[in-house]
Amino acid sequence: MNRFEWKPEYSVDDAEIDRQHAELIAIINELAGQLHGEGPSDGARRVFDHLAHYVTTHFAYEEERVIRAGYPDDKVAAHQAEHNAILRQLQEFERVFESGDAAALQAMMPFLYGEWLIHHICGTDKEYVPYLTAAR
Repeated sequence: MNRFEWKPEYSVDDAEIDRQHAELIAIINELAGQLHGEGPSDGARRVFDHLAHYVTTHFAYEEERVIRAGYPDDKVAAHQAEHNAILRQLQEFERVFESGDAAALQAMMPFLYGEWLIHHICGTDKEYVPYLTAAR
C-alpha cells in the first residue's frame, strides 16, 4: 500500500485544520502499516481507535471553525452530512475489526486514502477556503 504524505496542495489555508489533516494522514499511514500482517493486531486496533477518536475531534473543530467563518448554513449542513457518512463508515470498520477479517480490513484502506483524502480533504474541504480566508 502506498503511503500518502502531506502536500501543500492539500492546504485549506488554515494552519490548525492543515495540521489536523496532516495528522490524520499520518494516522492512516500508520494503520496501513499495522494491517500488513495476517490479521488485526493489538497495535492495529490501538491505531484504529486513535483514528476514530481523532476524526471525531477533528470534525467537531472543523465544523465549528467554518461556522465561525460564515460558511453558509446549507453548505455546513452538507459538510456535516458528509462527516456523518464518514463516521458511519468508521463504525462499520470497527465491526470489521471485531470480526477479525483481514481481507476486509485491507479493503478499508482505499476508502480511507481515496474517499477521505482525495474526495473529502482535497475536494469538499476546499469549498470553505474562501470563507476561512475572508474571516481572517
